[in-house]
Amino acid sequence: MFAALSLPDFFLQARLRTRPALHWEAVGILELPPESRRKSRAIAPASVFDRDRERLSRVVEMSPSAADARVERGMTAAQARARCAHLHLLLRDEAAETEAQDLLLDCAAGLAADFESTAPGLVTVDLRTLPPAALATPALEKLGAALVARLSDHELRPRVGFAPNPDLAAVAARVADPVGILRGDADRLRERLAPLPLDLIDPPPDYRGILTLWGVGTLGEFAALPRDEVAERLGPDAGELWDRAAGRHRRLLRLVRPPADFSLTHELDGHTVDTLEPLLFLLRGGLETLTTRLAAAYLAASEIHLALLLADGGVHSQILRVPDSSRDPDLLLGIVHTRLEQFVAGRPIRGYRLELTAARPGEQPFHLFESTLRDPNRFAETLGHLESLLGSGNVGSPAPLDTHRPDAFQIRPFDPASGPTQQGMVDDPTLLSPSAPPPGLPLRRFRPPITLDLAARPDPATGLPRPVEILAGPVTGRPRAVAGPWKLSGDWWERETRWDRLEWDLQFDDGSIYRVSRHADTGGAEPAWVLEGVYG
Repeated sequence: MFAALSLPDFFLQARLRTRPALHWEAVGILELPPESRRKSRAIAPASVFDRDRERLSRVVEMSPSAADARVERGMTAAQARARCAHLHLLLRDEAAETEAQDLLLDCAAGLAADFESTAPGLVTVDLRTLPPAALATPALEKLGAALVARLSDHELRPRVGFAPNPDLAAVAARVADPVGILRGDADRLRERLAPLPLDLIDPPPDYRGILTLWGVGTLGEFAALPRDEVAERLGPDAGELWDRAAGRHRRLLRLVRPPADFSLTHELDGHTVDTLEPLLFLLRGGLETLTTRLAAAYLAASEIHLALLLADGGVHSQILRVPDSSRDPDLLLGIVHTRLEQFVAGRPIRGYRLELTAARPGEQPFHLFESTLRDPNRFAETLGHLESLLGSGNVGSPAPLDTHRPDAFQIRPFDPASGPTQQGMVDDPTLLSPSAPPPGLPLRRFRPPITLDLAARPDPATGLPRPVEILAGPVTGRPRAVAGPWKLSGDWWERETRWDRLEWDLQFDDGSIYRVSRHADTGGAEPAWVLEGVYG
């Protein structure tokens, strides 16, 4: 059994995915002659409409309302407008067609391993590897309805056909409403095919003209002719055409595989957006397309690479991490939405590029004695909201810098997988030995350090200042004991980052111990005294 996934009026459907407001309008799709198409590509994008292209183009497809107004294939733009004054004319969009074809291929990849891209808007799948129960008529009807629903979510109106051979499946798809099944013995199939129009098997134009002269207009009338005599008069290809009309043609599929990369580019055909809501609407369509590809390959997204194409030619790029790899388009859109809430482009946006980094879903290891986030993606969304409020680079996990400067750290993106394990909390096992000396009191730092009004006098032994009394600050008074100073400095070779400080520990009558420091790196001003923290 074979399945055929078909998109009738493929050029029209692909184009209207980018212009959903025109779904119920009179629309005609224009195509340039091949030589004009090659020349004009170097001048402007293929979907941009101008007067010269209008003059050279011909109508290749039209919507039902345009057909009701007697717009026909092969008409020029002027002729079509003369028939239908409110007609919307659009050029073919090859990028949109590729995207729609990829959606068909993604659906096919979810059915079976063997499938082909038969024609624009038509994909054929070999279902013979499925179990017999899955090929029963009720199961096929259910499968076809699921495929129709899946593609309908992407603003497409597909038809699905099932039949014993690839060409017959294509015929079944073209007459489906929206799911069709052709099965039975040879006589039964021939009986069902007999009243169908000959155009369903796409006869070449020269054959079609001759058959019309012979009075042949249906598959049954063509199959009633002697096969050998048809091949003798029209050529060997006519014999294959006769087999297709009789439902007997057998052929091998030209197998393809889904794309290995999960990226797409979408441009707005001369239009721009300058607010968040329409941009999110466009991005949702792109994410749905890419997540469908991921689902077909049984993968999920671990990163989102987003590039916004600005009207002045600039590009704004961002990399958004997905904490728990997912292929849920709503979840991925939420991550993008959170990041873009406070973004101001400064220029209108004419398109975007999206790329998803593929990963196996649920690859994070589980440790029995470690706590994990219940919903990493919800947590990441919360962090995104905080970053939009506090600014980029101000939310994350502190990490020590490679320096001996006290309290020097940087902010890194939060990664729950990079936290210390229970076994790695103690770096030196000898600290747990009974013979090890007791550790000192911990220092609880004030962030930022608190400026003090402190009186000091020179130490006769060192010539350095020695704290005598804290005059103003969160703690005041004369210390009972003073330890220090300890001189620390670094980065002396860098004018902008060099630092120099003296530190003391002060104990007061109530037993409390504080650390104070005096910073010399104050840009030539009087060195400042600050309260660094309290012990205990």
